[in-house]
Amino acid sequence: MSSEHWAAVCRRYRQLYVGAISDILDKNGYRHQALPFYIRPFTRNIQVAGPAFTGQGFPCADKQNNDTEIRLSMLDSIEAGTVSVWACGGSTECAHWGEMMSMAASQRGCSGAVIDGGVRDLDFVDRMEYPVFARFQSPASSVGRWAIREWQVPIRIGNTVIHPGDFIFGDTDGVVVVPRALTIEVLQAAEDIFQREGGMREELRRGVSVKEAYSRYGSL
Repeated sequence: MSSEHWAAVCRRYRQLYVGAISDILDKNGYRHQALPFYIRPFTRNIQVAGPAFTGQGFPCADKQNNDTEIRLSMLDSIEAGTVSVWACGGSTECAHWGEMMSMAASQRGCSGAVIDGGVRDLDFVDRMEYPVFARFQSPASSVGRWAIREWQVPIRIGNTVIHPGDFIFGDTDGVVVVPRALTIEVLQAAEDIFQREGGMREELRRGVSVKEAYSRYGSL
């Protein structure tokens, strides 16, 4: 897809909600696409939508370890419109994302971050209106505690395998991963559900019974 097409797709997803996307994936046999419950929004901006720019890092035991050079190379590789998605190798001793990463990624056109690890500098990140989903907060630096190893490779968060380019959609309920090949198919199905749900809500507000409204709008 062209960048303009991806931008249009993202706008359409943003009109929906994560639960509808998750339901469509479930019905099509993709039952491990919702990220674990502990991946949640830590910023005031609570919506992300875009193709995944994936990354993998691991804890390190060397206090002198500094992954600045590889980190800079990674940031220079980020593609506009993507969502930065990181598996952190079980690291719990530090923050893996913060203000500087948000600023650098945002300047490259990255639209948000989903981190299976820690986040910090949230007041500064909020001023940028940059959405970050994470596992926990921590003030500790990752230097000497965690190191970036590679990016744009398949990663795993919980039971979900995420490939570069899979579509990431997150809101207040959490984050779901749509396999890249299904991005448009799932979007169209969810838009249909969203429209029918709107009709059903109006019927219920008018006092129509649940059974009657359900018969008109079918299984949601």
